[in-house]
Amino acid sequence: MTAILHAMLGKGLGGLEQVFLDYQPILEAYATRHGGVATGVVRRGGKVAAQQVDRVPPLATLPAYTDWDPITLGAARGIVRATAPDLILSHGQRPARLMAKVAPAKTVLAICVHKPAFDVETARTHYVCVGQHLADLAIERGVPPERVHFVPNAVKPPTSLAAPFRDGVCAPRIVAAGRLHPKKGFDVLIAALAMLRDQGQAFDCEIAGEGDERPKLEGLIAEHGLEGRVRLVGWRGDVSAFLATGDVFAFPSYQEGFPLVLLEAMAVGLPAASSAIPGPVEMIAEGEDGVLVPPGDPAALAQALAGLIAAPEKAVALGAAARAKVLADYGPESLKRRLDAVLNLMFGRT
Repeated sequence: MTAILHAMLGKGLGGLEQVFLDYQPILEAYATRHGGVATGVVRRGGKVAAQQVDRVPPLATLPAYTDWDPITLGAARGIVRATAPDLILSHGQRPARLMAKVAPAKTVLAICVHKPAFDVETARTHYVCVGQHLADLAIERGVPPERVHFVPNAVKPPTSLAAPFRDGVCAPRIVAAGRLHPKKGFDVLIAALAMLRDQGQAFDCEIAGEGDERPKLEGLIAEHGLEGRVRLVGWRGDVSAFLATGDVFAFPSYQEGFPLVLLEAMAVGLPAASSAIPGPVEMIAEGEDGVLVPPGDPAALAQALAGLIAAPEKAVALGAAARAKVLADYGPESLKRRLDAVLNLMFGRT
């Protein structure tokens, strides 16, 4: 019998939360095959708990004040006693630290690593890394290689597909999406768009997402006189459908793990201009299925976007190659196969 506790205490509905939701049915099916149950645990009052309120089987909820306060620790101990897990897999530092405090000595511990900032525990914990660069980093920091596993993120085949540059009437449409946070580099994108405008390039741009940087970005749009061309449109419930309305995808981020939104853009067939940073450089082959530019360089991003717009046939071919790559390597079946193999390793099964 195999019992799995799967914990994620994020507040929102971003990439970390989506990866948790992608893992949960795979873990449930794995546990069932081995005569057990996989219990998913999310933040009480968080957006995932609200979104998944009618889920069957239901997700358990946990307060997440800190990883050391008596209320949160007591609730975590209660869930561990009730589920008697053989494995606890956590997404992010807070649940990992919390569960390490309350897990029985015999329980296998694992953390899914989404970004370069993570705790290192070399004696007991497995590290399931969404990017190869994160796996390499874990080993560099002293984690035994046999407890480091690379499981790239995945996306479902989209119901909407992009048709880039097939509308010869409207201005080229540039789309971007993500949390409005400094590390996402949307200020760089806005500066690049101002350069495109100054070069006489027609375009329309929408950026989907929300976050604390909205006022700053709105100010930059006004400062550059781009109010009629660049819009912050908030969160979109169906990100793939939003992306499919574009001709080009811009991804100016400074730091990523293995970004889902870039996978989603590739999956709908959008030609992408992305920062050449760890994560995206594992996903995009320069000139074959996308374009890579130095992070933090508005001029380089403007040049890449202008190049895609100026050569629509080539851009369409890049988008088609990107879609083929995602469908072949980063779909739900690939994720299930990889995660099942890692679970077998962690449980000592062949």
